[in-house]
Amino acid sequence: MDTLDEAIEALARGGFVALEDHPERENEADILLAGEHATGERISYLATHARGLMTVAVADEILRRLEIALLEPRYSAPNAPRMAEPVDAVEGITTGASAFDRAVTVRRLADPHARPEDFSRPGHVFPLWCAPGGLAERRGHTEGAVALARLAGLRPVVAIFELMAEDGHMARDEQVREFARRHGMPLISVEELARHTV
Repeated sequence: MDTLDEAIEALARGGFVALEDHPERENEADILLAGEHATGERISYLATHARGLMTVAVADEILRRLEIALLEPRYSAPNAPRMAEPVDAVEGITTGASAFDRAVTVRRLADPHARPEDFSRPGHVFPLWCAPGGLAERRGHTEGAVALARLAGLRPVVAIFELMAEDGHMARDEQVREFARRHGMPLISVEELARHTV
């Protein structure tokens, strides 16, 4: 594991951070990118190399202000995140599906001047609700991503790519560490973040 300071610095300057979950929870890793630093090139890079689903961790107060409704969970697993209605930015995109269009939407979610009418619903970007109590309430990737953004002095909006191995299974353990080394990004854990923020 790398130091928390390295992760904070990387996220603050627009770099990537690998965030690993507890082995007894999901035991998976997500790759984080601060919402305000989202670009088409960075989103495309993560889509190519991390391979997994892209979502966006968003603080509860932002979803409320933007009137982005939570989806009602049904038959959900115990650790499942709370998803909100998918959105696209109204302006500055084409279909909403490209890496560049999704970057526009993510940056708009992180824009403190954004309004509810700036987003069409449904769209191609999937916000995840961060529990208001953060890591003290829920020890998930969503809360860890938002906690790291706050520590970095950033808006609590973070693009998340689930890390998938080349064989199509989720990357775990040494696969995660090797990915972080190969792509030059710090690797920290949700538990480490919780120790410093709860």
